[in-house]
Amino acid sequence: MHLSRSILLLGLAALTSCGPQTVAQCNEFADVINQAQVFKDEFETEIDSFTQQAQGAESLGDIQTAATQYISAVEKVVGSIDNMVTSLNELELSDQQLSEYRDGYAGIISGSAQELNVAGEAMQLVADAESEADLSNVLEEFQGKANTAFTRLQSLSQDEATLVTDINSYCGAEVPVGTEEAVPEAPTAE
Repeated sequence: MHLSRSILLLGLAALTSCGPQTVAQCNEFADVINQAQVFKDEFETEIDSFTQQAQGAESLGDIQTAATQYISAVEKVVGSIDNMVTSLNELELSDQQLSEYRDGYAGIISGSAQELNVAGEAMQLVADAESEADLSNVLEEFQGKANTAFTRLQSLSQDEATLVTDINSYCGAEVPVGTEEAVPEAPTAE
C-alpha cells in the first residue's frame, strides 16, 4: 500500500505575486505537510515487510503475526496523522485561501486515518482467528471491509493530490513531475 506523496515545494523566488506574510504562511504550511513524508515512507516500508511476511505465511500463527504487524503499522501512522492534523490546526493563517486549503487538507488526511483504522479493524479479524476454520469464516468479512476502506483511500489520495496541486499553484510553486505516488492497494489475506 502506498499513501500519496504530497510534497509541497515552495521557492521564495517563485512567489512574486504574494506578499511577505502569504509567503511566510505558505512556507509554514509546506513545512507541516512535508513532515508527513517521513511517516509515509516508514509506513510504506512496514507494509512492504507485512506483505512479504504474509506471502510467506505457512501457518495460522504466521498469518496472525503478519496481521499484528499490519495493525501496529496502521496504529503508528494514524497517530502520526493525528499529530499532523493538530499541527495544521495550530497554524495561524490569516490568508483566507490558505486557511481553506489547510482545513481541506486536514479533512482529507483525517478521512485517510479513519479509513486506515477500518482496514486495521478488518485485519484484526484475521489476527483474532483462533483456528483455520475461524480464519476461513472471517476472510469474506475481512475482504469486504478492507476493499471498501482502500477504495475510499484511493479517492482521498486523489483528492489530496489535487489539493496539493492547488496549494502549490496558489503559493507559486511548481509540482515536480513524478512526485505523485500510486494510490493504496488493498492487503490480501492468504
